[in-house]
Amino acid sequence: MSVQSDLEGAAGTAPRRLSDVLRALETGLGLRIALGDLVAGLRDRSFAPLMVLFAVPNVFLYLPGSSVITSLPLMMIALQLVAGRPSVWLPKALSDRSIDRAMFRKIVYYSLPWVERIERLARPRLWPGATTTVDRAIGIACLLMSLLLFLPIPFANAVPALAIIALALALSERDGLWLTLGFLFSIGAVFFVAAIIGGGAFVLTRLF
Repeated sequence: MSVQSDLEGAAGTAPRRLSDVLRALETGLGLRIALGDLVAGLRDRSFAPLMVLFAVPNVFLYLPGSSVITSLPLMMIALQLVAGRPSVWLPKALSDRSIDRAMFRKIVYYSLPWVERIERLARPRLWPGATTTVDRAIGIACLLMSLLLFLPIPFANAVPALAIIALALALSERDGLWLTLGFLFSIGAVFFVAAIIGGGAFVLTRLF
């Protein structure tokens, strides 16, 4: 069975859970995994898994400068959610970029247990209003969180990244409770990053 058919499942069935999508991607692609291959395999399920994949390294795999790299595709994904696109589009320069399977498996290894735990608490419920409107609101929040990730502030990446993951789970499961948590995390991230910037500015003014 191909990756694409495995991801799609039977016609007319409910969308697969995010953990199933990540697991299928982990076992079904080649030695190097291009972002374009991920998008092609995910099709209309591409938004939530890609949001998780780019957000997770900022929570579990702290690497100096990684937030700048992961925030750029997150911005692009968020803008396309706001624009109402049915699936993610990537320019060729980004679509052709690839990572080796070992790194991809490491990302999935760290993200899957947390995604599965959250999924056990998530289900379609309390989804407010029209889907398109809510998706655009998620896109706006994700764009703001991506901008915060882009700022080169050490150890300030986890909270915006957690907000993006919560919003991705809400988007995947159509769960209004996780949607609320995602927005609350987003508000908390804004205050958290502002406090770090303000505290740093205060220290610098006292020193100089």
